[in-house]
Amino acid sequence: MLYLLLTTHLRVFVPDWLQVLSGIVVLLGVGVGGAIMTTSFGMPPFTGLWSLMAGLCLCAFVLHHGPSAGWNTPVLRLDEHPRLKKALLEAVELTGAKTVPKIRLYTTPSIGLQVRTRRKLLIGLPLVMELPEDEMRALMVRSLLISRLWSWRDEWIGSLNRWDLRRANDGRPHLDRALLRAHAKRQRQDLWGEAVELVGRETLMRAMRREILMGYAFTWFVDRYVALWADPSWGYPTDVYSAFSWKIRQDGLLERMERVVDACIEQEDRHEAELLAELGWHSGAPVGAATAHVAGPLPDRLQRRMGQVLWRELQRSKSPYGVKGASIRDKPAQLWAYYTDAQQTQIMEAAALLLGRPATAGDVVRLAVEGRAAELSWQHGELPCPHPTPAVCVLVPLLDVALRRIGYLHEDPFRQRVLVGRLGDRVDVVELAGKVAQGMTYGLELGYGMGERDPDEDARRLAAESLAAGDPIGWFERLYAESGAGEAIVPWDSETPHAMLADWASKRGLRGDGRGALVVGCGLGDDAAYVAGLGFDTVAFDVSESAVRQAQERFPASGVLFRRADLFDPPGEWREAFDLVVEVMTVQALPEDLHAGAIERVSSFVRPGGTLLVIATARDEGGPVFAPPWPLTPSEIAAFATGGLVPYEIEDFRDGERHRCRATFGRLG
Repeated sequence: MLYLLLTTHLRVFVPDWLQVLSGIVVLLGVGVGGAIMTTSFGMPPFTGLWSLMAGLCLCAFVLHHGPSAGWNTPVLRLDEHPRLKKALLEAVELTGAKTVPKIRLYTTPSIGLQVRTRRKLLIGLPLVMELPEDEMRALMVRSLLISRLWSWRDEWIGSLNRWDLRRANDGRPHLDRALLRAHAKRQRQDLWGEAVELVGRETLMRAMRREILMGYAFTWFVDRYVALWADPSWGYPTDVYSAFSWKIRQDGLLERMERVVDACIEQEDRHEAELLAELGWHSGAPVGAATAHVAGPLPDRLQRRMGQVLWRELQRSKSPYGVKGASIRDKPAQLWAYYTDAQQTQIMEAAALLLGRPATAGDVVRLAVEGRAAELSWQHGELPCPHPTPAVCVLVPLLDVALRRIGYLHEDPFRQRVLVGRLGDRVDVVELAGKVAQGMTYGLELGYGMGERDPDEDARRLAAESLAAGDPIGWFERLYAESGAGEAIVPWDSETPHAMLADWASKRGLRGDGRGALVVGCGLGDDAAYVAGLGFDTVAFDVSESAVRQAQERFPASGVLFRRADLFDPPGEWREAFDLVVEVMTVQALPEDLHAGAIERVSSFVRPGGTLLVIATARDEGGPVFAPPWPLTPSEIAAFATGGLVPYEIEDFRDGERHRCRATFGRLG
């Protein structure tokens, strides 16, 4: 207990000036002692120098660890911020304080008065930047009342209680934990009751709610954007606070945090939850957006200095003084990747521990869909975050890694959840993770982010290059040519007819009996050979000469007439010429602006009395796209019913991993 008193709670009793003076006394004492030993005992002259250096080190230690928080942070000059000054003067008048305290900035979103000196009000810079005037005044009143209501004993017990809360989960609780909590609760009941009388319950509740939400949000933000500043040589972050404000004002960070903070408080400490409930915390009223910020714009130099102080607090062994600063926005992409890569590793290790065997990305998806994500023990899972559920928290890193592996990049460093593909498509990873967790879509093969080769990688790369050159279909020839040389993978080449085609034909007992069939975009010929095997006189075409040649080599005895042709400029004799037209995932391989024209051409091949079968990957109207392919929407599927075609059957398949559609149309005879 004596150790705790000397190391953790000594500041409660000893004023700052005495702590600094003690360091100076130690310095002088050691230096003078060294000089006396040198002259009186005949010790070598450098003994005094070494004593002086030891004194300097000891003094630096005292100055670093002794004075309470805020002693080395900037003083906020009130004359530069009239509205903040007005709020402080009103708070002083309301509380009857004898002096107007100086305002020193603090790194985290909190506010408190240094009771012993009664001259310094520590206010977290995020609160200064984000609180409206009435809420700032309410928190100032609450803090100024401490000097009138709390004795040194109250402050000491509060210090013990805060220390115990920080160590609540390490297995070494304070022996009188229940007494500490109860006493702290009574203290704050008195304090908040007095504050309510002066500023009103609604204002105090709203101010404290914003303060607490910002505390949790800032902890998450620092963990996400600052703490894993993986390369210290990059320098300290200079725009921490402007970036945090951007997340609040432009990205709705507080609103997204509200959903999880209430539950977190209830889990952390019963006394805290009960006390907040008395004040109105669980009224359900949202904190709302602060439009009139009390301090207005703050100078960049101030934010840079506070970023430096914060970095120093996080990197205790590395002094930032003399180290260059750098913007978070300019942080190299590989350092952003470090964070999600590390999270993915933690999640896979947690899944392996839970399952008792090596885990795959598919295992994590299944755990998320089954509602077991909270059972995974990993570092991020211990912190409140803006994600709506533990399942989303678990899936976001896996999706992020997988998307980056296939060429997606973060849209903005301060909005990491949005990624942009090579073709300009945007993906909100949190939204996608929510759909995966609900079993609505598998999103993409998560295993590709785990070190396996992505079979779509070559197609995406070549499609992007082709589109950039203004040729939306030229990449098919390059893909098939490179695959023939063993340099690329055709992702849709399964070496078997499509399962949904075979199932459709089997259910109908389909027989061709010499009737004509056309297979659109035949690729390497598996579907065409299957249709010919049903007895159809089959023509199959593809825009790629290499694909046609490889199909001919694979199925020389199939009887299929493989031809090179362009869907947008087909032979005239094909119009309304075929009894069966099969379109398997060809239109979706084209950019969206070409879909309407391609759909019209496919429909035109069906003769009166004939049938069109369309098989495609589907998506909801306006849903996310991982392009290519560009999955078809319900309206695009329905558009095949044109030029006299009518829908016979449209089947929607959602199996928790993929969303597919199989549609049958016919032209009336």
